[in-house]
Amino acid sequence: MGGIDRRDFLKVIGIGGATAVLAGCSSQKPENVIPYLVPPENPHLGLSLWYATTCRECPAGCGLLVRTQDGRALKVEGNPSHPVNQGRICARGQSSVQGLYNPDRIRQPLRRKGDGLFEPIDWVQAEKIVAERLAALLEKETSSRVACITPLLTGTLDRLFDAWLAGLGSKLRYSYEAFSYEPLRAANRLTFDQDAIPDYDLSQAQMILSFGCDFLETWVSPVSFSAQYARMRTFRNGTMGTFVHVGPRLSMTGANADEWIPAKPGADLYVALGMVREILAQGSSPLPAAEREMIARLAAPYDPKTVESRSEVPPATLKRLARQFAKARPGLALGGAVASSGRNATPTQVAINLVNYVTGNVGRTVHFGSSSSLGRLSTYQDMLGLVERMNRGEIEVLFLYQVNPLFTLPESAGFREAIKKVPMVVSLSSFPDETTAQAHVVLPDHSPLESWGDFSPRQGVHGLIQPVMKPLFDTKAAGDTLLSVARHVGGKLVQALPQESFYEALRGDWKKIYRASASAEDFETFWENALRAGGVWSEPKKRGVRLSSQIARVDFSEPSFDGDDPAALALTLYPSINHFDGRGANRPWLQEIPDPVIQAAWDNWVEIHPETAKKLGITSGDLVEVKSSHGRIELPVYLYEWIRRDTVAIPIGQGHEEFGRYAKGRGANPIRLLGPKAEGGSGGLPWLSVKVTMKNTGKRYLLTPVAGSNTQYGRPISLAVSLSDLLKEEHPESEAHPSMYAPHPHPKHRWGMTIDLNACTGCSSCVAACYAENNLGIVGKEEMMRGRETSWIRLERFMEGRSPENPDFRFSPMLCQHCDSAPCEPVCPVYATYHTTEGLNAQIYNRCVGTRYCANNCPYKVRRFNWFTYQWPEPLNLQLNPDVTVREKGVMEKCTFCVQRIRRVEIKAQVEGRAVRDGEIQPACAQACPTEAIVFGDLNDAGSDVSKRARDPRRYRALEEINTHPAITYLKRIRVDSEEG
Repeated sequence: MGGIDRRDFLKVIGIGGATAVLAGCSSQKPENVIPYLVPPENPHLGLSLWYATTCRECPAGCGLLVRTQDGRALKVEGNPSHPVNQGRICARGQSSVQGLYNPDRIRQPLRRKGDGLFEPIDWVQAEKIVAERLAALLEKETSSRVACITPLLTGTLDRLFDAWLAGLGSKLRYSYEAFSYEPLRAANRLTFDQDAIPDYDLSQAQMILSFGCDFLETWVSPVSFSAQYARMRTFRNGTMGTFVHVGPRLSMTGANADEWIPAKPGADLYVALGMVREILAQGSSPLPAAEREMIARLAAPYDPKTVESRSEVPPATLKRLARQFAKARPGLALGGAVASSGRNATPTQVAINLVNYVTGNVGRTVHFGSSSSLGRLSTYQDMLGLVERMNRGEIEVLFLYQVNPLFTLPESAGFREAIKKVPMVVSLSSFPDETTAQAHVVLPDHSPLESWGDFSPRQGVHGLIQPVMKPLFDTKAAGDTLLSVARHVGGKLVQALPQESFYEALRGDWKKIYRASASAEDFETFWENALRAGGVWSEPKKRGVRLSSQIARVDFSEPSFDGDDPAALALTLYPSINHFDGRGANRPWLQEIPDPVIQAAWDNWVEIHPETAKKLGITSGDLVEVKSSHGRIELPVYLYEWIRRDTVAIPIGQGHEEFGRYAKGRGANPIRLLGPKAEGGSGGLPWLSVKVTMKNTGKRYLLTPVAGSNTQYGRPISLAVSLSDLLKEEHPESEAHPSMYAPHPHPKHRWGMTIDLNACTGCSSCVAACYAENNLGIVGKEEMMRGRETSWIRLERFMEGRSPENPDFRFSPMLCQHCDSAPCEPVCPVYATYHTTEGLNAQIYNRCVGTRYCANNCPYKVRRFNWFTYQWPEPLNLQLNPDVTVREKGVMEKCTFCVQRIRRVEIKAQVEGRAVRDGEIQPACAQACPTEAIVFGDLNDAGSDVSKRARDPRRYRALEEINTHPAITYLKRIRVDSEEG
């Protein structure tokens, strides 16, 4: 070679050959292409590395495994060893990578100029500005007027914020979440002398009774509860658990119930007390005589007739419900969610506690001793106290870390005016949200995927957070920012925080955890094992509780509502499953994925019963003014049959004035309609506390419709079977139809899938996982209205029920069925779609010419045509999976069963000289599903899990009579009639 080494030779070849070709069709210089043609000699290049960390998209604290390749994070999965989510993950968890790569992230420190606009500055300048103000306050001995608002934090960062404020002589730390569930804590304090949110075990319950509790959507820990719920609903030994939902509106959680009891808004209290009275009267309670007598005195006034007058629940229904719940051993009553928290939220939860207590469920399905960290939060009343301090001029500096109270607090609470009276506002947030827009200095934080940290969602669970890649922008971890500012200030503050870095502080705290664990390993081994596992966990000792004497003083008063107009309707607000309290609204996946019940995207709306709308002269799509005594907003109308006629409902999460391109200017923020007063019993925000009037503006605003129809019109797409029919011994086989096509040979594998509709809750986690894994384009609202969304899997929602007692909602994931007699294959003029020997209906993208004949011939309508080459604004393009082709306009695409994952496992098994193990291949949808409704495997293997499920008595194939022989087998949803339950 004459002195030319291997790398120089490859560069010469690259420049002379492939680089010249690339330069001819690109505006980039050849030098920018060479590193990709001649990669550095790195043994990890092109290989996936996995990092265990903790999700921070909500306070649930699920464990994550993050796949990285070539230094960038690509995909998040649930951590199988984590006790909270056990390997499963929700749609919001999937979207964490879009928080990392969001194009609207704040990329460097900012300072507000005199004209109100922000200018970029460097970190030294920014920290000195803040440090000088703090030093001046220390000199004047007024540093106790420094306040700080953070979200729920635990572990090292939580202690660091406390120590940092203590070094300034301040105690004004507010740990704030929009959904703090204060009534749960207050009720447990009154009922059991336990100021805590307990651990609930749904899997052991024979009957779940939900009082407006959205435990499958956003309440406390929805992924964990979804998995437990699926185990409770599993049909085995001829039985399965039942679920009854009480409340004025049927949520996604309620849509999974066997029975809906549409009680008046705020009347859950009387239904619960009426049940307690009936259970005691039936002699079904295992309580000691003294406790039984005390509870009986409390419940005595709430006979079935009184309950009916206040809740509109018929006496016969109340008695049957009490009988069924007492018979369930054990059962579980749940309450305390946002949508049902009114001005009597605390006594309502006390009554629900009594339902559990008199039936012996406390200690069986309700456990104290493993309490949620949500019990450590400040109350809404505490936040009102901060607003008063700000108004009185008692706050000199306000620090904001990853919170947006200007969006999540009611406008009537006065935070907007109060924050303007603070001389210096410092934001450590990552995004330009409404509250950050009011800051004087912005010190942007890393993404959680770029940071060190730890988080404990409940007692016994210590999750670690570790960076999975280098920071994208000129940001800094909040802990390091606090330490750096302390060094600039000096004096007592730096003495209180001697650590050089947050990483050092983190390891110092984990040495205490190490010592407490009594591990036989040395600390470094313990630390590495904890990083590898995602944390350490233990099972805390459960505590027994007894009834508190305080319960005798509880005032079971009727709920009150602001608004005295006789035509006003009760307003119930509920957290969006996609956007939570609004923090998910800047993730494009979460905007594009439709609400599972309403089936609309990129907006929010007001739900109203069709009969009520008719009386008001309102039709679907009308833009109406929704007005309370505290504010007004405008939203489009959605006619919804599964809501009471005296109630309207609006999802929380949209209506941002700031927060980036995906969130800004979409819908309206319904929190503006609420009043400022806290609930007296707990200090929480009474979400169910106002009545509103609705007025047609005369304008139209069309929502994005993705549901073809609300019913199946008799088509066998989403089927159900009653429990009584399932218990019959005879299960006739479906009639076989002759086919005009010869069957395809599958000599080695035939990959297939089963989907259990009795386990599917409609959460859309599978949809988000498919977007993340397969590089699906985001088309936006306008293109979705033309039917051009690109999702390869959709959640079909059918409303088959026609009475309040039997909702019969059905959620059916619909994706390419990989038919053995696929109608799409013979019509393709260029053979772009074909059948593989492993049973996949494959698509050759570079052969497709876009005739769309295959889509026209597909009876399942699961093929997507790219009308455009969809763009990912930088750095959102870094999320793209390099294992999957990025399709361009004019190409038809669809589900591939994640063929890249299939091939990866097959190659690994071949290299290792073995067969593919059952369950080793998991498509993205199956891996994410919180309820394990989706199972994938080899149909040729009679012993595989997928084959066993495909022989289940509930099996069927969608549109089976058209003889396409799909590789996907559905298992019918099981209906439990109210009397059967």
